[in-house]
Amino acid sequence: MTTHTMGEEGFRWFFGIVEDRDDPKKIGRVRVRIFNVHPFTASGSPDKVNVPTDHLPWAVPVNSIISAGILDPSKDGIGLSPTGIMVGTTVFGFFADGNECQTPIILGTTAGIVGPQEDNELPKSAIGVNSAGSLKTSKQISAASPFPGEPTSPFDAKYPYNKVLRTESGHLIEVDDTPSKERIHVMHKTGTYVEIDKDGQVVIKSVDNRFDVTTKDNNVYVGGNVNVRVKGNVNMLVDGTYTLESKGNMLFKAPRIDFNP
Repeated sequence: MTTHTMGEEGFRWFFGIVEDRDDPKKIGRVRVRIFNVHPFTASGSPDKVNVPTDHLPWAVPVNSIISAGILDPSKDGIGLSPTGIMVGTTVFGFFADGNECQTPIILGTTAGIVGPQEDNELPKSAIGVNSAGSLKTSKQISAASPFPGEPTSPFDAKYPYNKVLRTESGHLIEVDDTPSKERIHVMHKTGTYVEIDKDGQVVIKSVDNRFDVTTKDNNVYVGGNVNVRVKGNVNMLVDGTYTLESKGNMLFKAPRIDFNP
């Protein structure tokens, strides 16, 4: 048997389809059925009779350079988790052991199916489709004096300017550099979001309870007007002195005002 030193076996690259991502070591490995190495049926589907999924070797993904990849427990886990790959993902890589084909290394994924049926599988907002628009519209808060209403989303992304991260449950992060339409958008799958438009306007919306906690001073400056519309009650407790000063008129409109010492 010929003995090889790692790196001298020749570079054998591959494309493959992911069939399992439940890595028992939890380090981002996946099992990949590799074209021209593992069997497929005549119709092109995986031949899991001759080579079942659990017989495929675990493929190791190459991490981003901003991931530390250190085994020292005090530094372990720093960086990005290599867990974006899903079952059905098309991956590209090489065999670290050459023609032995037992140590696959994943270099990246491809957007779409390799071959004549290639299709665009980028996040829809990356190609100019406002995939979050219907969720926002269905939960949009209308104007109710003095509240002016929830602003319409400034989405007007054009390919290839919008850099998008979309997760399998529906969370969305967009960093959009579309000329004159620049935007930053972070959205939870429920519709809670933060969006910054081209002018720097910020919209923050929570579709459920919200908690703002500051353990020291909280300083607020507003250069214009403040409009607040509350559908429920307003309760405020101040442990110290409450000073309220107005340089203009102060108006109170209520059917009844009680002062309890």
